[in-house]
Amino acid sequence: MTENLIDPIRLAIPSKGHLYEGIIDILKTAGYKVRRASDRQYEATISGQPRFHVVFMRPTDIVLQVQEGRCHLGVTGMDVYAEQAFEAQEAAVVVPDLGYGGCRLVVAVPESWVDVGHVMDLVDLTAEFKASGRTFRVSTKYPALVRQYFRKWGVYYYQLIDSDGALELHPSLGIADVIVDLTSSGVTLKDNRLRELAGGIVLDSASCLIGHAPSLAALVAEGKTGPLALLLDAMDGVRRSEGLLHLEVVGSPAAPGPETASAVAEYLRGQGAQHIARGEVWDDRGLPGWRVTALVAAKKLTACQRALFELGASRIVGLPAQFVFDRDAPSTFDDLRERLAVPAGGAAGA
Repeated sequence: MTENLIDPIRLAIPSKGHLYEGIIDILKTAGYKVRRASDRQYEATISGQPRFHVVFMRPTDIVLQVQEGRCHLGVTGMDVYAEQAFEAQEAAVVVPDLGYGGCRLVVAVPESWVDVGHVMDLVDLTAEFKASGRTFRVSTKYPALVRQYFRKWGVYYYQLIDSDGALELHPSLGIADVIVDLTSSGVTLKDNRLRELAGGIVLDSASCLIGHAPSLAALVAEGKTGPLALLLDAMDGVRRSEGLLHLEVVGSPAAPGPETASAVAEYLRGQGAQHIARGEVWDDRGLPGWRVTALVAAKKLTACQRALFELGASRIVGLPAQFVFDRDAPSTFDDLRERLAVPAGGAAGA
């Protein structure tokens, strides 16, 4: 019934930074081009998608606005969502990893602490601090996650130092003894004479798509041709195509057909190619040849081309794959419908 439709569907996106750039690229590739006049504009539309209304805000605010239902969908970091998830029961994860922004939340100690190699060492160390009348201080931007993580390891004697600044300087300045912060390569930690503890990964994080659970149920109930289903299907196809080329290898009539095509297919399979198919082709003179198509990692094509020519290929074409849909691949929309207990073509269950 049209009166029950959510219109507009508000999608919250980070206003700047790598979280912004990554989702804008995904949406554009998926056919959902965000029209934003300038980086000072905090509202935008999506070309050809009148029901979607985009708003820009800080990643930390996105979780709150989705939780309260003011925004129906939002893109943020899994670290940001997880930190607020204890108080955001109505905010559900739709896609836990959008394929960019990967990092990890880790416990890091000064390199000079040679006797502290594993997070379990903090149990005795914090007890020693307490026995000597000192306070073991931990700087972090993620107090809820740190408390939960330390509780799991039996670390209880510490004080959290909440800070929004650069935490890497805190141990050397005497602000804190250790830090719990995000890192991707670990270079910044090393440059500041810090190192990760073994077993010290609090959370693996990446960009994620979240949604307001009641709103998601209403949108899922619109079915497989509804705007949410079409958006999630398009994003699935884009994410599965990342880094892949649609490869076409064609052989001339001079090369033996079935035998050569089989050898080419076997070689590509050994290179990790997917969805390999063989067939017959005819040139402009009507002479028969063969063709092998496959999906292959773009970074491998250059290294493969000489071997393919030696096997009998006469032409190799690799085109970027924009969408990859696979009947047997998981569907984000179908998974969401199952989690929300929304029957196909119906309303959410009780």
